[in-house]
Amino acid sequence: MKLKELLKGCNTNLVLENFNNFTVKDISSDSRLIKSNYIFAAISGTKDNGEKYIKDFSKFKNIAVIISKKSKFNLKKRHNDITLIKTHNVRKLLSEITSIFYKSFIPEKIAITGTNGKTSVCDYTRQIWEKENLEVASIGTLGLIFKKKKVETPNLTTPDPTLFNKYLNFLSKRKCKKVIIEASSIGLDQERLYPHQFNKVAFTNLTQDHLDYHKNFLNYKRSKSLLFQSHVSKNSVSVINSDDKFSKYFFKICKSRNLKVLDFGKKADFFKFLSLKKRDKGFELKYFLKKKVGVVFIECFSEYEIYNKICALILVYGKQLNFKNLNSINLLHNPAGRLEKLKNKHNLNIFIDYAHTPDALKNLLKGLKRNCKGRLLSIIGCGGERDKTKRPLMTKEALTYSDCVIITDDNPRNENPSKIRKEMTKNLREIDKKNIKEIADRKKAIQYSIKLLNKNDFLVITGKGHENYQIYKDRKSFFSDKDTVLKFIGKL
Repeated sequence: MKLKELLKGCNTNLVLENFNNFTVKDISSDSRLIKSNYIFAAISGTKDNGEKYIKDFSKFKNIAVIISKKSKFNLKKRHNDITLIKTHNVRKLLSEITSIFYKSFIPEKIAITGTNGKTSVCDYTRQIWEKENLEVASIGTLGLIFKKKKVETPNLTTPDPTLFNKYLNFLSKRKCKKVIIEASSIGLDQERLYPHQFNKVAFTNLTQDHLDYHKNFLNYKRSKSLLFQSHVSKNSVSVINSDDKFSKYFFKICKSRNLKVLDFGKKADFFKFLSLKKRDKGFELKYFLKKKVGVVFIECFSEYEIYNKICALILVYGKQLNFKNLNSINLLHNPAGRLEKLKNKHNLNIFIDYAHTPDALKNLLKGLKRNCKGRLLSIIGCGGERDKTKRPLMTKEALTYSDCVIITDDNPRNENPSKIRKEMTKNLREIDKKNIKEIADRKKAIQYSIKLLNKNDFLVITGKGHENYQIYKDRKSFFSDKDTVLKFIGKL
């Protein structure tokens, strides 16, 4: 596609300098991937500025660079093969250009946002579609999954715009009929999904997370709301957890946009929870739907699993959701690393879960505690270069519901691991410290905890879930909680 044709389709304001109408081969914001006939987006981030790499492109022919209008970069003689595309929002224009370059058409696109539950709802929704033998896909933390197979795993929950649009293009060419996408707060803030509009958008819940990026909770909340403001059409349907304390904020946005709302929960109008009673191996949900009362038994450990599964059912069936559809709820299985119970020859109760926020950890442990007939042991950690304010809160929640808490390393990145663990135990009472064991080495922490287990005890290993790596400084090495558990149990 010619550069002129590509830019002609953009609604984002731009100004051209040293224009050269070459044939575009690809687009990237990673300077290491740039070749002749490429478009480079010079993004200025918190750690790096893409503009400093423009000088390296003089060896290539036919390069276009998307650059901020505020930039002081000037073309020199050696840059005569570089076209500058100046704009107020580099990320937004990058997203728009890639959406035009990698054209796609998928009849139904759904996006879900929220602090916790995105991955589970995304996976449940795809599972329901698959049971109806539809050509469907999901994009999120677990990767791009199509035809029940993982195609690729991106580094981000919401992929960068080039990769995201490549995924949609890939799916479109293979006649994919429906896709569900996890929309993270950072992804929304960085315009990675622009200019896509979704048939359905969903909100699960809102609690503290990513304040290292957003700086304050208000910014975080606003970023989440962008899904309901910038990525909907007049025909879009919104699905909202009415029991979340911030649901009114999202209801208000939906009302201002005249969006049809299908809510769920104890305070809901569409799918109302009349009662939720704990039973052996699950919960009995009494609900009100379409002026009728129904009852369904749901096999699970916690209430939040029920909320996520009901959300998925509404996303699939919408207003047509009926009593018969509810019967399929027990056919859904939790995605990898989401309250995943690990089968083993000793019948030990060991779970792995991705919970890495205080609220997610609270809901996880609270649910397990209600089902545990013995002691509940939890392994927790906190990632480096991430929201530091949640570190003591994670330990507080773990101590509230656990009989023993083992603190270990998560992904320390470029922070001192011992400093992270110290911040997790800051201002603890002496009585609480007695229930904590600190073991830096994650493998040793898991092995130590397994040795403590008795028949009716539960052990939950949190923070990493499906992840199969650990990051120390800039080194990413293989590590899997699941593999570590199974290998150690095999030696017992």
